[in-house]
Amino acid sequence: MNMSFFRICTTLTLGLAASMLPAQERRGLEGVWEVNVTVTNCHGTIIRTVHSLQLFHPDGSVIETSNLASRGTSEGTWRLCGGRTYDATYWFFRYPPPEGPFASFATVKDTITLDSDDDHFTSSGTVEDHEANGTTTTACFTHSATRLTELGESPGDPR
Repeated sequence: MNMSFFRICTTLTLGLAASMLPAQERRGLEGVWEVNVTVTNCHGTIIRTVHSLQLFHPDGSVIETSNLASRGTSEGTWRLCGGRTYDATYWFFRYPPPEGPFASFATVKDTITLDSDDDHFTSSGTVEDHEANGTTTTACFTHSATRLTELGESPGDPR
């Protein structure tokens, strides 16, 4: 009886400890990613390139910030679709430079495929800009991303 109680307590303790591992140790999409973004007119013509940082939280929320001063921070949600594929939807405000009035509210729909090494992903999707004047425009994009480690280094960084 005492041995069974000990085994049950040990099993529960190990299960609890495993569930409390930080997101970086669990892998999957959770964590911080350095992302290269290519935005096109959906017919292949490049409109702009953007660099961003995306943080995928274990609770299914995502936050993104980009190197463009004309964009606000993106906030949204993500979910596992199956296998190594994820969907994400997030939103941000756009402002005309330099820090002008509201220009548009953007909705991003993203389909993400995590590479087998868990340290890279590619994705593609659309961004709809709901302009202040009432019009809506749509662009397409692709992402190429590398996971950042706890020390802020890319996985392949020799430091």
